[in-house]
Amino acid sequence: MKRFIRKIIAYFGYDFVKIMPTSLKKETVTRVGKFDLVLPSYNPLTKTYHSQPEFAAEISRLTLSVLSKYPDLVFLDVGANAGDTIARVKSVADIPVISIEGDDISFGYLSKNVRQFSQVKIFKHFLGEKEEEITADLEKKGWNTTIVPSSKSKNMIAIRTLDKVLQENVLLQRNLKIFKVDTEGFDTIIIRGSKEYIRIARPVIYLEFNWDNMNAIGENGLNTILALREAGYHKILFFDDKGKYILTTDLDNKELIQSLSEYADGKTGLIYYYNLCLVHEEDDDIVSKIELGERIAGTEPSA
Repeated sequence: MKRFIRKIIAYFGYDFVKIMPTSLKKETVTRVGKFDLVLPSYNPLTKTYHSQPEFAAEISRLTLSVLSKYPDLVFLDVGANAGDTIARVKSVADIPVISIEGDDISFGYLSKNVRQFSQVKIFKHFLGEKEEEITADLEKKGWNTTIVPSSKSKNMIAIRTLDKVLQENVLLQRNLKIFKVDTEGFDTIIIRGSKEYIRIARPVIYLEFNWDNMNAIGENGLNTILALREAGYHKILFFDDKGKYILTTDLDNKELIQSLSEYADGKTGLIYYYNLCLVHEEDDDIVSKIELGERIAGTEPSA
């Protein structure tokens, strides 16, 4: 078909020529919170943070709310990209951060960007539900790497569990109190591979809940979210895809959670996906602090 189309346009003196976009050859400095990060210019985060300087600022506020109760907390950042979450955290508190990123290009930029920070450990792994090797295609490499399992792919990808990575590096500890995961549809899969960590640390979990990405890999993440009630998680806070707080409810309120999740289907809703924050019942007192911080932020003029 391609040859046929090329023959037709060649008749009129034209042809298709595959070129490398100039943007792929460049880097750009992007301001995130109080820090400058170097990113490849094709990474959408460069435009996002330029047009929305407060993008992901809810992570900073979440950090402060949890820090008020746990002054020795460690922030766990899974799906670190080039380090923008670290910059958000470090903009409000110089606390220890453990970051995990599997993509080669993103990990290279992450390595460069964390040199300006102290108390940061980085690891290069793709995470999942169990230790295994899978055949999969990697889409959006270098910015939002998406693992799409495929029996036809020639790519063999090693998958680790978060539990194993933390155990091997003697990092499975009680004060890993914030667990942020943003991995393009693998978020709830990774949570299922983190049962021991969740049991021990009972962290505040902040994740992307994106039906579009989950459907592409056959993942029903809602079941995993609701199952966290069995692990003692009580409250769930909904944020929209820009990080704006929507509401809080109990995990027992399955009908409401189901209805909300069906609305943000990645296709027809005005909200493309949610960011979800789940809080263990022993930390119900933190929820009001998180809510207050978001309501105050919602009344402040945009930067």
